[in-house]
Amino acid sequence: MRTLFALLLLTTQAFATDWRNLEQGKTYKLTQNIQLKLNGPSGSMLELMKGQEFRFLLAVSVTMPGRNHELYALEYKLCPGTAMRTGQASVQINNTTPAVRVGVHLETGCILNVAVGANDYYSRSLFED
Repeated sequence: MRTLFALLLLTTQAFATDWRNLEQGKTYKLTQNIQLKLNGPSGSMLELMKGQEFRFLLAVSVTMPGRNHELYALEYKLCPGTAMRTGQASVQINNTTPAVRVGVHLETGCILNVAVGANDYYSRSLFED
C-alpha cells in the first residue's frame, strides 16, 4: 500500500513545474483553482480553473528592504475581458511542504501577475506542462 501511495504521489508531482523552470513563451496549465475578487463595486469573483492555459511572458526580480521576490507575468489565454482587474490574493500552492504562498492578481490586458518569495523560487509552481 505504501508503494502504491508513493507512486501516486510521484505521478501527480512529476508534471508540476518549479518556478525556476518556467520557459518564456511557453504555455502552461494551472494546477489548481484560484478565486480573485474583481475590482469595482460588484464584489464579483473571477474563478481561474485548474487546467486553464497561461503563456509565460517574463519574470523580474524585485528587491525591497528585507524582501526579495520574483514577479512572474503570464497571459491568461481564456480571459473573459481585457479590462478586468482584480485585487491581490494570497494563494497557498497545493501539495507543498512546508506550505508555499504566493501573491496573485490579474492586471488590465489579461496579465496574471504572481509574486514569489525568493525562498520559494525552487518550489513547485502553480503551473504544469
